[in-house]
Amino acid sequence: MKPALAAAVLAVAAVLLAGLALRREARRGEELERRIATLEADLAAAKSKVAEPIADAPKLTSPVTSSSPPTEPAKPGADPRLAKLEKEVDRLEDKVRDLSRAARTSIDDEIAGLPAEKLWDKSQMALRDKLTERADALLRSFLQRFPNDPHVAEALLALGKSETFVGDYAEAKDFYEQLLRDLPGSPQAPYAEFYLGMSLMETGDLAGGTAHYEKSVEGLAGKPYWQAAALYNLGDAYQKKGQPEVAKEYYRKVGAQFGANAEAKDIAEMAAGALKGLEGK
Repeated sequence: MKPALAAAVLAVAAVLLAGLALRREARRGEELERRIATLEADLAAAKSKVAEPIADAPKLTSPVTSSSPPTEPAKPGADPRLAKLEKEVDRLEDKVRDLSRAARTSIDDEIAGLPAEKLWDKSQMALRDKLTERADALLRSFLQRFPNDPHVAEALLALGKSETFVGDYAEAKDFYEQLLRDLPGSPQAPYAEFYLGMSLMETGDLAGGTAHYEKSVEGLAGKPYWQAAALYNLGDAYQKKGQPEVAKEYYRKVGAQFGANAEAKDIAEMAAGALKGLEGK
């Protein structure tokens, strides 16, 4: 390639990369702002629960369903506003964790002597009403007092997800690993594989995260939304590992297997966009 042509190609590539970086920063800024708004709401709710007793919610009439898998956040860019937002997220997450610990202490007297089913019902009421800190405290007490109850796998998964939500990936990992070690055949195990993969990815363990996402794909067969999400996250994981060709294969699998599925439509569209971005490079 002639020097002038090579220089022109490099210049175009630099412009494209700069544009991609700016778009990533903008998306990251929006994600962080939404995260702060959510955490501020959780913080206000947590303060009210620690300050005064919480009345029981009506008894559940249906089981609590799993929430949608959180989207993997992009790495922060050079924009100083992102660093400020990251710091605010960290501050709020610390406060939410502190208040969660206070909530666990405040309900000890309330649950003293409760049998397993009543304590379980209380935890499910709290989950249903999105009383995260209260649910966390009740579930921890449930595991401590009734380690052999049939609901243990559900409790471990719920606690892991709670810690994942506030960004405590190390503690979340412990819950998922306990579930997979002690109850590998439970219906919750494939979801634990999924969330464990997510937690490991968040802490920089790309190899471990990829391995658990791989296991979750098989376990989540018959659940199109979750299986598509696992395949998409595998594509994203390999892309981060610097293996774009492998990433493309996973993105293609999402489209081929779930492009016409109503439940997984949004994830199939995300995969198509990611594939287009890689093929355009």
